[in-house]
Amino acid sequence: MDNQNIAIIGLKDLGTQFFKAMINLKKRGVKVLGVSEPAFTEGAKFAQDLGINNMTINEVVEMGDQIDIIFDLSGDTEIRKELRKTLFSSNNQHTVIAPESVARLMYTMINENPLPDNNAVKAGY
Repeated sequence: MDNQNIAIIGLKDLGTQFFKAMINLKKRGVKVLGVSEPAFTEGAKFAQDLGINNMTINEVVEMGDQIDIIFDLSGDTEIRKELRKTLFSSNNQHTVIAPESVARLMYTMINENPLPDNNAVKAGY
């Protein structure tokens, strides 16, 4: 299996649990190259402790094809719009954005416990 380099946007409760699960998959080829969370949450501190950069959305997108998948777990429609717009403007034809529903599916396949609710407006993709 090829390695999958990922970034995670949003490290509140949901994002933090997903982030921790992805860190545990390093031996299976999943590598978290960056995160984006402006608040100093448990997940942001965990990333800092691991030496993983906490970046702006622009900085994540500027990583270009080093990132295979960006998981948007912010639960914020404005952040989602900004992420899509920024990625489109970068002409990056490699990186894809995975919404919360994909993260939830992945998480249920590797963990018996469900991810916490995001308590945000359900905005779809």
